[in-house]
Amino acid sequence: MTRLSALLVLTLALLSAAAPAHAQPSPSVALAEIREMILYARYDEAIAAAQSFLEREGLAARDRNIGLEVLATAHLANRDQENADRVLGELYRRDPGHRLTDGDASPFVQAAFQRARERLPETIAVTLAHTPPSIEGRESPLIEVGVSEGVEAVQEVRLAYRTNDSPRFARLVMNLDEDGVARGRVPLVGAPNAAQTVQYFILALAPSGTPLAQVGDEAEPLELTIPPAVQDDVRAIAVPEEEDDEVDEGGSLWWVGLLVGIVAIGAGVGVGLALREDAPDGTLGNVSLR
Repeated sequence: MTRLSALLVLTLALLSAAAPAHAQPSPSVALAEIREMILYARYDEAIAAAQSFLEREGLAARDRNIGLEVLATAHLANRDQENADRVLGELYRRDPGHRLTDGDASPFVQAAFQRARERLPETIAVTLAHTPPSIEGRESPLIEVGVSEGVEAVQEVRLAYRTNDSPRFARLVMNLDEDGVARGRVPLVGAPNAAQTVQYFILALAPSGTPLAQVGDEAEPLELTIPPAVQDDVRAIAVPEEEDDEVDEGGSLWWVGLLVGIVAIGAGVGVGLALREDAPDGTLGNVSLR
């Protein structure tokens, strides 16, 4: 091999290594392509594409469930009832409340999904691990829960809470990280110098909103007590009010002192006038100052 040929081969190898790998289409695009295969009766191709789609890592629970839906539809269209029932069983095990997302599905497909939903297979096991937080001061409590099993079927983890005597529970979607831990904070309400009671429960939901697991419930929620502000702060607020009262009382006394002073001065002037000697008589006569 000549030097030029060797250089050409090396250049091509480097270009091939530097070329970006073909990126996978987004889940929505991939699912649309599989539906199109089914529409044009390319059932075997649709089945292979759906199986490849379900092998992706990191699929959201909703995308995985729709992947199972299109795979079952392809099996039904291919008249493979056995495999269709197997896939439908997996779908409704993950989400008992799943509804067909294909509004144009044939009555045959709709009936198959309806029968699978009515069979009510055993729901996938989802385990939640939660320890109520330790509250050391007046702060917004951080609620944490770990999804230790079945996290791939969970679309969201939701915190339901109410404070003090509120009649209804507010809902908060907790942030679920890659490690399967969901977190959310309960906001503080009311006066800082009053304790706050928080009742709450936690739900792990399938994409349809069907609960797969929960900690506590509306009838028997978990409970936390947020203490009031520390007593030193309360006393610090009360002291200036007492000092202000003393200043006000002392301030009212200077009016009394002023009036007494005025009366004393007037009395002194009167006494001085009364005790003064009469003016001497002179050649010009006696002049009275009164």
